[in-house]
Amino acid sequence: MKPPFHYRIVIMFCVGAFAPILIHYFVMWRFNLSIYKAAEYTLILSIPIAIWLASRINDRWHDDED
Repeated sequence: MKPPFHYRIVIMFCVGAFAPILIHYFVMWRFNLSIYKAAEYTLILSIPIAIWLASRINDRWHDDED
């Protein structure tokens, strides 16, 4: 059983908005990189998050339950 649609949207928004920021600051802090170099690594490390979000959005688009 899936949670209601508005809960799923809030979770997806929080993951999409805050995960890249947390990844960026963690990479910058842990590896002592500049902001720009950390941003390059964050872009690469955020690809799985983007794929996950796209698959969830695609499921919602084709879901006729709600």
